[in-house]
Amino acid sequence: MGINLKSQNIKIYAIILLASLFVVLLGLNSYNNAKEKIIELSDKNNIAVSKNIVSNFQIWLDERLNSLIRASKFIQNSNIIDDDTRVANFIKLFKENAKEFDLMQLLREDGEIFVDGQKISEEVMSKRERAGLIWYVETKNTNAPSVNFMQNHKILNDSTLNLCVPVEKDDKFEAALCGVVRIGTIFDSIKNFSLAPNSYSFLVTHSGEILTSMADATLKREIEEKFKELFLKDEDITSLKIGQNLIQVAEIPTMNWFIGAGTNNEEEILAMTREALKNALNLLFAFVALAFLANSLHNFMYNKIKKVQDEYETLLAHRAKMSEAGELISGISHQFIQPVNSLKLMLSSAIMLKKEGKLSDEELLNLLEKGQSSIELLSKTIEIFRNFYKSAENVSEFDIQTSVRNLITLMHTELSRANVSVKFSGFEEMRVCQIENIIQQILLILIHNAKDSLVESYKDEPLKRVIELKFRSFEDKCYIGVYDNGGGVSYEMSKKIFTWLNTTKKQGNGIGLYFAKKLAREKLNGDITLVHNLKPTIFELSFDKNLKG
Repeated sequence: MGINLKSQNIKIYAIILLASLFVVLLGLNSYNNAKEKIIELSDKNNIAVSKNIVSNFQIWLDERLNSLIRASKFIQNSNIIDDDTRVANFIKLFKENAKEFDLMQLLREDGEIFVDGQKISEEVMSKRERAGLIWYVETKNTNAPSVNFMQNHKILNDSTLNLCVPVEKDDKFEAALCGVVRIGTIFDSIKNFSLAPNSYSFLVTHSGEILTSMADATLKREIEEKFKELFLKDEDITSLKIGQNLIQVAEIPTMNWFIGAGTNNEEEILAMTREALKNALNLLFAFVALAFLANSLHNFMYNKIKKVQDEYETLLAHRAKMSEAGELISGISHQFIQPVNSLKLMLSSAIMLKKEGKLSDEELLNLLEKGQSSIELLSKTIEIFRNFYKSAENVSEFDIQTSVRNLITLMHTELSRANVSVKFSGFEEMRVCQIENIIQQILLILIHNAKDSLVESYKDEPLKRVIELKFRSFEDKCYIGVYDNGGGVSYEMSKKIFTWLNTTKKQGNGIGLYFAKKLAREKLNGDITLVHNLKPTIFELSFDKNLKG
């Protein structure tokens, strides 16, 4: 009954586990399908985004260059290029109205430079240094608008993009007028440009250097290394694949620079599946709650049934113990009577001899010594019997050979009446730390079963009624085998002999071996196994040499 309940319990938990596993696998499959679709859509979106950025950036660039060209035309038409005051005032006014620039600067052929309406002295920068400024040199040499990247602008102390146009006088180059924009704010200032969540964009120079800031420093470094590698191979660049990031790239024709756009697919997937995950968690919570409710109801019923079962098992265990000990007690009473009768006979003889005056000191001493031997035998029998029926299950140290021989002493009368002899094999002096009375109770059940099988099989051949007890040890375990050549156990019965209410005896109740195995497992950290089912039949008890208390 107990095993069936446990078996049912295991089946219920197995069903719950399999159902949970099915839900998880279904969720993983849905997640992977959604992930692939999201990545596909994200990659398509990145292509459109990168093209859109290039288009908007070109518009942004043209607007600023056109604004500077108009300013240059005004300076030319007004003929104010040689008037320091008027040039400074114009640049100051232009800067106040042109919010798209972070700084305005103008450098003339004579080496004079104006920044946001202020004339810069040579102490800040010599005229020789000014003449070598790259943005000035390129604008002068081409006499056309130029765009230059400055690693560190001396006044803004930041990376900048210098948009410059030439200023002429009498059809000759006279100055370079520049609008300066911080690289980090370029994308912020582009109209109609916005990125989807978890997306990013960047500006790359022809040397592979990313100019704009990126939140992921590791990804930025990997992109730069990839660009430099592709530039060395002189390959066309339209896209990059870095980890889960598919980055679309487009070239800015006027600058030989590139704009890239990508999406952190992992973050995108996480964001887009969050809602689905929320719904899945709600479903899973409902499933778990249902499973928990079913499990609670099951445990409630199981505990009620188990309580009744435990009470019933306790009663049956006592019944089994009493049943197996019934004949034992009868034999022990005989062993008690024999030394008592001997004492009674010796005392009667002593009294009679004394009355007749024939009791010598030597005869008295002989009678007393025999009486003392009878008392010691009686005392030993009582002590063995008392230890066997101890209710306490204390772990103690004892000699296993002595313990087993004491058990056979208790069973002597019962075995003698059945003409069953017991042989010992392999036993040696070995002290173990175990529960002695539990070991003896289990062996009592096994020896009783062997005795009954021999009596049944050899009704007319008492000399064949032999039980052999074999002892062996291995590492931290002890093994005691009970051998007999009785009727044995059928193959079908061997599969269920240790289960509830299964027996090979005609008058058996099927609880002896069940409780013996239960005791071995729960009390001794051991087991009982049917090693061989016939000729000989071998049941083996195993237990720890040193049981942890």
